[in-house]
Amino acid sequence: MGRLSHDEIIGMTPLSIIKTHNGGAKYTLHWPSLDEYSTKVKRQASIMYPKDATSAVHLLDLFPGAHVLEAGTGNGSMTLYIQRAIQGSGSHLDTVDIRSEHSLQAEENVERFWRGMYRPGITFWRSVGGLRRVIKRLNGEDQCQSELPSTTSTSITPEENKDGKPLNALELKRKKLMEAHETLPPNPHPKGHQYDAISLDLPDSMSVLLDLMPLLKPDRPMCLYMVNMSQVLELVQWMRRNCDGYTVEKVLEVDWKEWSVRSAAVRSKVRGRVHVGGFGKVSLLRPLGSEDGSSNGEDEKQSKPTGTYTAAADNIPDDALGWVCRPLHMPVGHTGFLVQLRRNFADPEQDPPALQQ
Repeated sequence: MGRLSHDEIIGMTPLSIIKTHNGGAKYTLHWPSLDEYSTKVKRQASIMYPKDATSAVHLLDLFPGAHVLEAGTGNGSMTLYIQRAIQGSGSHLDTVDIRSEHSLQAEENVERFWRGMYRPGITFWRSVGGLRRVIKRLNGEDQCQSELPSTTSTSITPEENKDGKPLNALELKRKKLMEAHETLPPNPHPKGHQYDAISLDLPDSMSVLLDLMPLLKPDRPMCLYMVNMSQVLELVQWMRRNCDGYTVEKVLEVDWKEWSVRSAAVRSKVRGRVHVGGFGKVSLLRPLGSEDGSSNGEDEKQSKPTGTYTAAADNIPDDALGWVCRPLHMPVGHTGFLVQLRRNFADPEQDPPALQQ
């Protein structure tokens, strides 16, 4: 087949045709789709596959101009899908991750897709302290406005925790990470701000559901990504005992089965007119005889076929054309479950949901 040089591709426009170094194959250049980009881009964490991301956007009931909170940035794939759905006048996406390396890689991935078209309107929160600390900042409880937390403003000494006990090795390491990598920008929203939707991809979503309730508008959805049914069942049982402010509306497992639909030659009808196994330029089949195709006399008359002869399967005569329709051997199967919750509790001090802007 040959190889392709990146230097030859740079600067070319979409739909340009490029050949391998030995001319053995041709390729057409295309802009990568969001599905292709999100699955092939460099990443530090597991991705949310397109089939799940597009379904999650549907469950979140997103619209241009919406305000969304995402917890679990990962490599930024879901971030891009959400931003593409909501980008418009007044839209905003807050995305939170506990691992700074994941968040930094996600921010780079977002900036590189379509030359940063979806970057405006996204705030990346990197909080080693977890989602709860970001929730405090969004609720106005944490008023520190510096991008990096100060090491001198805290009342906790470097050697002691809030209980007055010496820090162990793990706590010291955690404290250093918080001081070096945590990014908590000023709250971009006014007091009492609420989101139109919340997306969670966390190992323990139940621990923050009650804290997130004041941040979600009444009668608006939340979508949780869970790996297995045991987590889903645990969530539903926990909500029955501890939380009646949400309603479980849907639990989805999304499967994609890709099919191959292509033309093929019916061998019994070809009768030597088409070289079925060949691909390439249309050309006459060589008559039987010597290796270079030459022959003489009666041998040439007897061996030379009649009719139209091609060396490409794309040029199959209509009367010898068949179609193959079958699923591919490796369908995209189970990756996780999507759980749609809806906030069913209205704030008594606010207007009814239908009247909220």
